[in-house]
Amino acid sequence: MKYNILMSFEPVIGLEVHVQLNTNSKMFCSCSGSYQEMEPNSLVCEVCLGLPGSLPSVNLEAVNSAIKLGLSLGCDISDVTKFDRKNYVYPDLMKGYQISQFDMPIATNGKINVENKSSEIKSLIRINRVHMEEDVAKLIHNELNDSVFMDLNRSGMPLLEVVTEPDFRSSEEAENYLIKLQSIVRYLGIGTANMEEGSFRCDANVSIREKGTEKLNEKVEIKNMNRIKAVARAIEYEILRQKKAVASGERIVQETRGWNDIESKSIPQRSKEDAHDYRYFPEPDIPAIKITAKFVNEIKEALPELPEDKQARYINDFNLSSYDAGILVSNQKKAKFFDQVLNSSTKLDGKYVANWINVDLNAISNAQKDDELEKMEISPDNFGKLIMLVKENKVNKNTAKDLLSEIYLTNEDAENISKSRGLQKMEDSNELSNIVENAIKSNQAAVNDYKNGKETAVRFLIGQVMKQSKGTANPNSAETEIIKQLKNE
Repeated sequence: MKYNILMSFEPVIGLEVHVQLNTNSKMFCSCSGSYQEMEPNSLVCEVCLGLPGSLPSVNLEAVNSAIKLGLSLGCDISDVTKFDRKNYVYPDLMKGYQISQFDMPIATNGKINVENKSSEIKSLIRINRVHMEEDVAKLIHNELNDSVFMDLNRSGMPLLEVVTEPDFRSSEEAENYLIKLQSIVRYLGIGTANMEEGSFRCDANVSIREKGTEKLNEKVEIKNMNRIKAVARAIEYEILRQKKAVASGERIVQETRGWNDIESKSIPQRSKEDAHDYRYFPEPDIPAIKITAKFVNEIKEALPELPEDKQARYINDFNLSSYDAGILVSNQKKAKFFDQVLNSSTKLDGKYVANWINVDLNAISNAQKDDELEKMEISPDNFGKLIMLVKENKVNKNTAKDLLSEIYLTNEDAENISKSRGLQKMEDSNELSNIVENAIKSNQAAVNDYKNGKETAVRFLIGQVMKQSKGTANPNSAETEIIKQLKNE
């Protein structure tokens, strides 16, 4: 009976993602935005500290970034947008309020398609809004003596908050959405979107309802998830926790819960606030911003090719599978490298290049612990030369793979290095004839086996020829020459 009750409920999930922008300065002051490696509390000013009489000024590049992301998510860009004060008391908020956006956000009514459980049908996720705000300071907890330190360097950093409607029905959809949003942010170049460093943070609002009804139970917000997989696990845990609670007759309380990834469970933190609890009112020190259609169109025309469009192009233009195209698109540098390699030679086809990048180059980057290809020195042109040597049957693939692992870090010319080391396949028939002759003379037992009807002896002799030629002989040509000379024995 309890199992039937659990199965009769479905999850309803909405996500709030904070994207930290990589602008040169902070959101409302001229302090540097490069705070990650700086000494704590070294990048602050009167605006960051919220001192009386300090006046904020809006970072134009942050506005541009907000419009870029809004357009990429299919949002309407507001003609007029304004900032508001969000009032709450917390140790990491110096002013006692956060400058954010309430009723006139910069972008609204967007949409994005994400894969659901079937991975074939895509679910439409509505984007409620994208709004601008400032980040708070960073609290550092010392568990040894139960003390807390505060680093103000992050205070005032520009954030975009992307809020969805509660359209997710599984943790898998939420995970796929986050991967897709992260990729869009990186392709736009507006942020690093690294969850581990806190520049891409997600809160999940989870509730359940009986299937076939629209009535929701109270929602629970889950925080403190520092990896996309952790978000998925936290959602799965919370769905099950709420189902079990309802099955046991408990009431779901609207609250904020923290996620403990080590223990794989959510922990109550505080009661969940509603909008009226924050006592929003317009920020008096920042006038409303008028955004012209001309300004938006200029940004729109300069947008890069986005991951979904790029993947569709790879599938349509190069006949790649959705899987192979997806691997390329998942890493912006890898996708750019793929395009550049194809542009370096008209003799190369997309499938061949994609296979080399997704399999062989990827294996080397993994061995080098270079997931983002930051260590890679080989140029697109040189990579194209290397795989053309294989395609034109001048170098065997194993040799090429060994060369690739070497020139990955040096970019030494593939053509020159393969010639200077005698690695290119043998084209001189006289040289091949001499090597075959030596192999036959040195392996009389194999010759006798062949004469006694054991044709497998030829394969042994081919191996000897390949060994003596250091892999440069063509196996088919070697077999022909071996049989020819054996018949003349």
